[in-house]
Amino acid sequence: MKRLWALIILALLIATTAPQAAGYNVTGKVSVEISPNSELLSVVYYLAFGRGDPFVIDRGGYLDEVDRYFAPYRNHRAVQMLREHLENTSSISERDLRLFYTEYYLLLCTEPPELQPWGNIDDPWTLDFIEALRDFARESDFMTFYRTHQDYYWEDLGIYTNALSLLPPDEFMGRYTDVSNVRFEFLHPFLVAIHGHSFNPLRDGVQIYGAGGMVPLVRRDPQRTAWSYKTARDTMFGLPLNRDYVNNTGLDELIYLGFVYHELGHDITLPGLYASYGDTYSLAYLEDTIEEDMPYLARYDIHFWDRTGMIYEGFADGWLDFALSNVDPDYAALAVWLQRAWGEFWIDEVLQLYRKYTAMSVQNSVPLGEYVDEMLVDLRTMIPPDKAWELYSERVPVTPLRAFDRGAVEGEVIVVYGTQNPDPSGVERDRETAEAIAENLRVFYSQWDGTVEVSIKADVNVTGDDLGSNLVLVGGPYSNSLVDELDERFPLRFVPVGSDRWVLEKSPDWEVHSYVLTGDEEDPVITGDLGSITGTAVIMAVRNPYNRANYIVWVAGENRNLTALFQNPTYYLSSYEIWSEKGIEMGFYVQSPCAS
Repeated sequence: MKRLWALIILALLIATTAPQAAGYNVTGKVSVEISPNSELLSVVYYLAFGRGDPFVIDRGGYLDEVDRYFAPYRNHRAVQMLREHLENTSSISERDLRLFYTEYYLLLCTEPPELQPWGNIDDPWTLDFIEALRDFARESDFMTFYRTHQDYYWEDLGIYTNALSLLPPDEFMGRYTDVSNVRFEFLHPFLVAIHGHSFNPLRDGVQIYGAGGMVPLVRRDPQRTAWSYKTARDTMFGLPLNRDYVNNTGLDELIYLGFVYHELGHDITLPGLYASYGDTYSLAYLEDTIEEDMPYLARYDIHFWDRTGMIYEGFADGWLDFALSNVDPDYAALAVWLQRAWGEFWIDEVLQLYRKYTAMSVQNSVPLGEYVDEMLVDLRTMIPPDKAWELYSERVPVTPLRAFDRGAVEGEVIVVYGTQNPDPSGVERDRETAEAIAENLRVFYSQWDGTVEVSIKADVNVTGDDLGSNLVLVGGPYSNSLVDELDERFPLRFVPVGSDRWVLEKSPDWEVHSYVLTGDEEDPVITGDLGSITGTAVIMAVRNPYNRANYIVWVAGENRNLTALFQNPTYYLSSYEIWSEKGIEMGFYVQSPCAS
């Protein structure tokens, strides 16, 4: 009922304010908007790269409106400059980085068409580009387009404003730091998926805390809702997303709120981390431990490009977990598992430190940020270098992410489809799914320094030497003989019930931590499982019993169409995911590389 009234009030606000502004004041100190500066950049980007670009979001009729209105400006100097700047990159990750830096600088300017810098911009190319953008905005009368398309922007703003109302940043942050001279501003694009980032300049003597860009995209924060499926993009590889999602606005709000508090975590910790750079660098072994196990992750994720980047991310993630535990403890617990899966095996200690030092902050009336140096010293004591690998092995779950990183190291992945289905069309469909998986894996490995051979084999052609490789098994035990041979060693397996139905059962021998993404807006995430149900599709990773240094990823469904759901298996951070119409179950387990 509370959410219903919030939506009714928001609808009234839209009706009265939408023609004037694309922003919304959540409180007197907290505002969120589709930034005209960000959307100007988005429009120019779209004109430069078109609908098929991996960063462009399919906004339906809005795209048609952009095409019609801005058609005369497709060859404008601003469009040409941005195209040349972003085409001259070695990878999609680097384009992602350049794009969000460009947006950050634009947020340091007044609104179009003036675009006068009020913050420090010392990059010569950016200053030239801003001049070209200024001409574009004037010649196209961009602000008229922006103001007359407010109704489109509220598709996202409705989620943003409701989310911020769940835990208003001025109120929550004010418990632990002085916010008397702080404004919280969240400034987002609409048309183009620009990497989310913190935004914390000083403007006219007022400290800004907030964020630009959009919700982290796919890989560090997998999207599992209808809205996030529409808006998310794989800005590391440009791969398509699978259609495994629930329709739950409440979960959308938690996803956005997590993004907000991650970036606010940067705002309150970065000054202390920068001031204590020596202590920060002394923890570089934490990041080194991740890179030892997942060297490819360290290549394509920009947060690893500095030896201490993941330390900064860990402090931001810990603040996310601490904050959202006040809103939805089950969602916060799921977030911790996803962070462990990205390699952050120290996240539990960071969360403990936040609990300790927020209490001290309140008790002593000292801003939390002043304790950062002590937190760094404590963290090194809690996880000394000689314990890092042991704790990593005990905490980081087995996932497809780790499995495919191992495939890069080994230089080979074999995708195996089943041939046992007596229906030839079923065999053909599984083979097509295997081919799609293999092609997505080849794109996935495109940023690796070495060569990775991705081959496809029928189950009857797999050799003894193949069995110890990194494998992707396609199909259930009815169709794939290798699955039939191995599934008693899996935590999940399909068991027939009747002539044409299969139930996905769980083995009692596995210690699994599982969560269900529901369709209930008031309780989007619950601890537990779906039980033994039919009508499911599954993606799962386990260590390969024939060679425990390697992995098996299993993709299967109750029928051939459900098996085809997971054609891009590269971005999963849970040990398994079960999709069904009743919800999505995400399970996590840890397996040692040594046999138990």
